[in-house]
Parts: sequence; C-alpha cells; structure tokens
Amino acid sequence: MNKAILAGAMALTLGTAAAPASALVINITGMNFPSLSAATGVVDTDTLGTTFGGTFFSQPWTATTLTSYASSSTWAGTSSRGAFSYNFTLTAGQVAFGLAFDWSLSSPIPVLAIFNADGSAGPGVPMQTSPFPGQAPSWQGTVSAVPVPAAAWLFGSGLIGLIGFVRRKKYKS
Repeated sequence: MNKAILAGAMALTLGTAAAPASALVINITGMNFPSLSAATGVVDTDTLGTTFGGTFFSQPWTATTLTSYASSSTWAGTSSRGAFSYNFTLTAGQVAFGLAFDWSLSSPIPVLAIFNADGSAGPGVPMQTSPFPGQAPSWQGTVSAVPVPAAAWLFGSGLIGLIGFVRRKKYKS
C-alpha cells in the first residue's frame, strides 16, 4: 500500500478523533418578550427543522429551527416579511438558533435566539422585521451535551487497525 493511502487513512483517523464530542441539546423553558411567556420544546444543534411552541398574548405560537451556530457569525436572508441580517457574537457557553417564529400571522417572523449554557436567559436580539421590529425577545433553556454515537468511534478505531495491519504486512515483506 503506498504512502499516500496510508497518509489519507491517518488524516481520516485524526479528523474523526478531533470531531466535536457532542451535539448541544436545549430544553426550552421560557421566552421573555417583554415578560416571561410559556415556551416548551427541545432543539439541538444537529437536527434542524424541529418545532417548539407556547403561548404569547394568549395566542399559540410555534418556532421552527432553520439554522444553528456555536460561534459568532451572521444570519442573513429574505423572508416574506423582508430582508434581515443578524450579526452576533457568542461567548463561551452560548449557542444561537435562527428561528421561523409563527404567531398565527400570515407568515413566519425570522428571529435569532441565543441560549446560555447555565439555563439563564440569553441576551435578547432585536427583531428586524414586522410586526415587532426592534423588540428583543430572550430565551431560557437548559443546555446539555449528547455524546457522539459509538459508530463514529468504531470507525476511527477501525482505521487505526487498518493502518496497523498495513504496517505489519509491510514489515513482513
């Protein structure tokens, strides 16, 4: 087996070992807008399209996750309510989600939600589109880590075994 294949296998193995050890899961406990409102559900950084909800001014609402961020970034796009661009900075222990907030209106509202790992309310981010431009809901939830599936570790150990096999075969020749 040539050195290029061996180097590729080694890179894959090291890449697997360097992968994040877990996804972040948030058990949502509340939305502050401008006072604490009921909110329940679960979102995670590996599964987009999940929906959670609650009541807001006695009206039911749902929010669907569109994107997630573990570091500072920009979430921009265009919705039926207009263009939006959220530039944000996350600190250690924070995670952000781009949400489609549906409050039984004609179209969902793009909202950026930031969660703190300690379960306290994250910083509110002012909304950029109607019907609440400038309003800054903040979100509460407990953040927990979910371990990487065993299959990823099994794959990495299999690559290491393959490298050992190739080396052993090479030295016998």
